[in-house]
Amino acid sequence: MGSERDVEGAQVGPVAVQMLKPRHYRADVERAIFAMVANRALAPSSKLAIEEWVAKDTFILGLDELAVQRMYRAMDFLLEAKEDVEREVFFQTANLLNLEVDLLYFDATSTHFEVEGVAEEDVRQKGHSKDSRPDLPQVVIALAVTREGIPVRMWVGNPPKVGAGNTPDMNGDPRGEAGPCGMETGAGDQYGG
Repeated sequence: MGSERDVEGAQVGPVAVQMLKPRHYRADVERAIFAMVANRALAPSSKLAIEEWVAKDTFILGLDELAVQRMYRAMDFLLEAKEDVEREVFFQTANLLNLEVDLLYFDATSTHFEVEGVAEEDVRQKGHSKDSRPDLPQVVIALAVTREGIPVRMWVGNPPKVGAGNTPDMNGDPRGEAGPCGMETGAGDQYGG
Protein backbone atom coordinates (compact mmCIF):
# COMPACT_ATOMS: atom_id res chain seq x y z
CA MET A 1 0.00 0.00 0.00
CA GLY A 2 1.04 3.60 -0.56
CA SER A 3 1.95 5.99 2.15
CA GLU A 4 1.09 9.57 2.99
CA ARG A 5 4.50 10.55 1.62
CA ASP A 6 3.55 9.03 -1.80
CA VAL A 7 0.37 11.08 -2.04
CA GLU A 8 2.06 14.25 -0.76
CA GLY A 9 4.55 13.98 -3.63
CA ALA A 10 1.93 15.84 -5.65
CA GLN A 11 2.10 18.69 -3.08
CA VAL A 12 -1.69 18.94 -2.80
CA GLY A 13 -1.52 19.07 1.01
CA PRO A 14 0.75 22.11 1.36
CA VAL A 15 -1.17 23.94 -1.38
CA ALA A 16 -4.49 23.28 0.36
CA VAL A 17 -3.13 24.31 3.77
CA GLN A 18 -1.81 27.59 2.35
CA MET A 19 -5.13 28.37 0.64
CA LEU A 20 -7.24 27.39 3.66
CA LYS A 21 -5.52 29.73 6.14
CA PRO A 22 -7.68 32.81 5.44
CA ARG A 23 -10.91 30.77 5.40
CA HIS A 24 -10.90 29.74 9.10
CA TYR A 25 -12.69 26.39 8.74
CA ARG A 26 -13.34 24.58 12.01
CA ALA A 27 -12.94 21.13 10.43
CA ASP A 28 -9.60 20.00 8.99
CA VAL A 29 -10.46 20.32 5.30
CA GLU A 30 -6.92 19.47 4.18
CA ARG A 31 -7.10 16.09 5.95
CA ALA A 32 -10.45 15.38 4.27
CA ILE A 33 -8.96 16.23 0.88
CA PHE A 34 -5.94 14.05 1.62
CA ALA A 35 -8.20 11.13 2.63
CA MET A 36 -10.26 11.41 -0.56
CA VAL A 37 -7.13 11.56 -2.75
CA ALA A 38 -5.54 8.62 -0.89
CA ASN A 39 -8.76 6.63 -1.19
CA ARG A 40 -9.01 7.33 -4.92
CA ALA A 41 -5.42 6.15 -5.40
CA LEU A 42 -5.45 3.13 -3.07
CA ALA A 43 -9.01 1.81 -2.76
CA PRO A 44 -11.48 3.79 -4.90
CA SER A 45 -14.93 3.94 -3.37
CA SER A 46 -17.92 6.20 -2.77
CA LYS A 47 -17.87 9.06 -0.28
CA LEU A 48 -20.02 7.03 2.12
CA ALA A 49 -17.63 4.09 1.89
CA ILE A 50 -14.67 6.40 2.61
CA GLU A 51 -16.14 7.00 6.08
CA GLU A 52 -15.71 3.30 6.90
CA TRP A 53 -12.38 3.07 5.06
CA VAL A 54 -10.90 5.86 7.19
CA ALA A 55 -12.38 4.49 10.43
CA LYS A 56 -11.51 0.80 9.96
CA ASP A 57 -9.14 0.09 7.07
CA THR A 58 -6.42 2.72 7.03
CA PHE A 59 -4.40 5.07 9.20
CA ILE A 60 -4.23 8.72 8.23
CA LEU A 61 -2.23 10.91 10.57
CA GLY A 62 -4.54 13.39 12.31
CA LEU A 63 -7.72 11.74 11.05
CA ASP A 64 -9.46 9.05 13.12
CA GLU A 65 -12.82 9.41 11.40
CA LEU A 66 -14.25 11.33 8.48
CA ALA A 67 -17.94 12.17 8.18
CA VAL A 68 -19.33 12.46 4.69
CA GLN A 69 -20.37 16.07 5.41
CA ARG A 70 -16.70 16.99 5.96
CA MET A 71 -15.89 15.51 2.56
CA TYR A 72 -18.66 17.57 0.96
CA ARG A 73 -17.34 20.70 2.71
CA ALA A 74 -13.85 19.91 1.41
CA MET A 75 -15.22 19.42 -2.11
CA ASP A 76 -17.02 22.78 -1.84
CA PHE A 77 -13.68 24.37 -0.96
CA LEU A 78 -11.98 22.66 -3.92
CA LEU A 79 -14.67 23.86 -6.29
CA GLU A 80 -14.43 27.41 -4.93
CA ALA A 81 -10.62 27.44 -5.13
CA LYS A 82 -10.33 25.27 -8.26
CA GLU A 83 -8.25 27.66 -10.37
CA ASP A 84 -5.87 28.54 -7.53
CA VAL A 85 -5.40 24.88 -6.55
CA GLU A 86 -4.83 23.84 -10.18
CA ARG A 87 -2.27 26.61 -10.68
CA GLU A 88 -0.34 25.75 -7.50
CA VAL A 89 -0.41 22.00 -8.14
CA PHE A 90 0.71 22.65 -11.74
CA PHE A 91 3.74 24.65 -10.62
CA GLN A 92 4.58 22.25 -7.78
CA THR A 93 4.41 19.31 -10.22
CA ALA A 94 6.39 21.17 -12.90
CA ASN A 95 9.05 21.88 -10.27
CA LEU A 96 8.99 18.34 -8.85
CA LEU A 97 9.33 16.74 -12.31
CA ASN A 98 11.63 19.49 -13.62
CA LEU A 99 9.25 20.10 -16.55
CA GLU A 100 10.03 22.63 -19.24
CA VAL A 101 6.80 24.51 -19.85
CA ASP A 102 8.10 27.30 -22.06
CA LEU A 103 6.55 25.53 -25.07
CA LEU A 104 3.30 23.59 -24.93
CA TYR A 105 1.76 21.51 -27.69
CA PHE A 106 -1.99 21.63 -28.08
CA ASP A 107 -4.21 19.12 -29.86
CA ALA A 108 -7.94 18.66 -30.08
CA THR A 109 -10.27 15.97 -31.29
CA SER A 110 -13.98 15.30 -31.12
CA THR A 111 -16.15 12.42 -30.07
CA HIS A 112 -19.84 11.91 -30.75
CA PHE A 113 -22.82 10.75 -28.68
CA GLU A 114 -25.57 8.55 -30.05
CA VAL A 115 -28.48 10.31 -28.36
CA GLU A 116 -31.66 11.95 -29.58
CA GLY A 117 -32.07 15.67 -29.16
CA VAL A 118 -29.70 18.07 -27.46
CA ALA A 119 -30.57 21.22 -25.54
CA GLU A 120 -29.24 24.46 -27.02
CA GLU A 121 -27.11 25.19 -23.92
CA ASP A 122 -25.65 21.64 -23.90
CA VAL A 123 -21.94 21.47 -24.72
CA ARG A 124 -22.75 18.56 -27.03
CA GLN A 125 -23.59 20.07 -30.42
CA LYS A 126 -23.78 18.92 -34.02
CA GLY A 127 -21.10 20.23 -36.34
CA HIS A 128 -17.66 19.49 -37.82
CA SER A 129 -16.78 15.91 -36.93
CA LYS A 130 -13.45 14.09 -37.14
CA ASP A 131 -15.26 10.76 -37.12
CA SER A 132 -17.55 11.69 -40.03
CA ARG A 133 -20.71 11.96 -37.93
CA PRO A 134 -21.85 15.60 -38.29
CA ASP A 135 -25.40 14.33 -37.79
CA LEU A 136 -24.73 13.47 -34.12
CA PRO A 137 -23.98 15.74 -31.14
CA GLN A 138 -20.37 15.77 -30.07
CA VAL A 139 -17.84 17.45 -27.81
CA VAL A 140 -14.33 18.66 -28.42
CA ILE A 141 -11.58 17.19 -26.24
CA ALA A 142 -8.28 19.08 -26.08
CA LEU A 143 -4.93 18.38 -24.44
CA ALA A 144 -1.86 20.51 -23.78
CA VAL A 145 1.44 18.66 -23.33
CA THR A 146 5.07 19.61 -22.68
CA ARG A 147 7.91 19.00 -25.15
CA GLU A 148 8.36 15.60 -23.49
CA GLY A 149 4.69 14.72 -24.01
CA ILE A 150 3.65 15.07 -20.37
CA PRO A 151 0.03 16.29 -20.15
CA VAL A 152 -0.40 19.53 -18.23
CA ARG A 153 -4.03 20.37 -18.99
CA MET A 154 -7.09 18.76 -20.51
CA TRP A 155 -10.35 20.37 -21.56
CA VAL A 156 -13.65 18.79 -22.49
CA GLY A 157 -16.27 20.89 -24.18
CA ASN A 158 -15.26 24.48 -23.62
CA PRO A 159 -11.51 24.92 -23.29
CA PRO A 160 -10.03 28.27 -24.29
CA LYS A 161 -11.10 28.98 -27.84
CA VAL A 162 -12.15 25.35 -28.16
CA GLY A 163 -15.86 25.29 -28.00
CA ALA A 164 -18.85 23.07 -28.23
CA GLY A 165 -19.00 20.08 -30.53
CA ASN A 166 -19.72 22.29 -33.52
CA THR A 167 -16.30 24.03 -33.34
CA PRO A 168 -13.68 22.87 -35.88
CA ASP A 169 -10.03 22.50 -34.82
CA MET A 170 -8.86 25.45 -36.86
CA ASN A 171 -10.76 27.63 -34.36
CA GLY A 172 -9.15 25.80 -31.45
CA ASP A 173 -5.95 27.82 -31.11
CA PRO A 174 -5.50 28.75 -27.43
CA ARG A 175 -2.61 31.23 -27.94
CA GLY A 176 -3.14 34.39 -25.99
CA GLU A 177 -5.97 32.77 -24.04
CA ALA A 178 -5.92 31.21 -20.60
CA GLY A 179 -4.10 27.92 -21.03
CA PRO A 180 -2.90 25.42 -18.41
CA CYS A 181 -4.10 26.63 -15.05
CA GLY A 182 -4.70 30.15 -16.34
CA MET A 183 -1.32 30.21 -18.04
CA GLU A 184 -1.23 32.10 -21.30
CA THR A 185 0.17 29.91 -24.04
CA GLY A 186 1.16 32.62 -26.52
CA ALA A 187 3.53 35.56 -26.48
CA GLY A 188 3.73 37.31 -23.12
CA ASP A 189 3.17 34.24 -20.98
CA GLN A 190 1.54 35.01 -17.68
CA TYR A 191 3.84 32.59 -15.80
CA GLY A 192 7.33 32.76 -17.23
CA GLY A 193 8.54 31.70 -20.68
